[in-house]
Amino acid sequence: MIKNWKSLFVKETGSETEPTQKETPKKDSTESFSFPVADTLPAQTNFGTAAIDPVVKEVLDVYESGLDSINMPGYDFYEFYKAISSIGHANENTYQLAYQMAKSLDKTITTQKLMTDAEFYISKINEVHGQYVGQGNQKLSALQEKKNTDKDKLQREIDAAAARITQLRAELQQLEADISQKRAALAKTDETFTPQEKAIREKLMANDTARKVSIDKLNSIKEGILKYIKA
Repeated sequence: MIKNWKSLFVKETGSETEPTQKETPKKDSTESFSFPVADTLPAQTNFGTAAIDPVVKEVLDVYESGLDSINMPGYDFYEFYKAISSIGHANENTYQLAYQMAKSLDKTITTQKLMTDAEFYISKINEVHGQYVGQGNQKLSALQEKKNTDKDKLQREIDAAAARITQLRAELQQLEADISQKRAALAKTDETFTPQEKAIREKLMANDTARKVSIDKLNSIKEGILKYIKA
């Protein structure tokens, strides 16, 4: 058990064992970290969530990649989180051992530092979630506006054609055919836009679910720290 845990925190070089260090220089803790919000989402996720909807997996993959990209230099909550998450069913002994290993790698590690770092990562998940909500709502609004414009245009043409019938009986047949054609188009308007609306709504729901899953995972580690590690 100890050997397996040790492999999570250190790497072996020849016959010696040494701490795994990040190549990125240490940054000031106040420096701003952020990860981009892309329109195109990856096809797969690194989270162990095989039963989750594929759309949710896509967003979870973005969140996981984003967390990796803003992983602060040195040992912090994210390394602790990844180590605990890799075990599957963590208990008090798991947390205690992980905390001891963390302290052996970085003497400055404290429960308060881990908690502060956890809040940083959670805040970034919330920021990205908000950006995705904004993007999704903008796309829905634009799609709704276009749909309404098309429907209004078709309806106006129908009304104009119906008015002409009363004035130009001679064109009655042609106008009635025109009305029939446009009514058919009007009836299909919702059907035309439904797949796009459904896809966007699924993305928004996936974004909400992914945020909850991500934050639940992060909070789970926070709770473990509070429960199992004595400051």
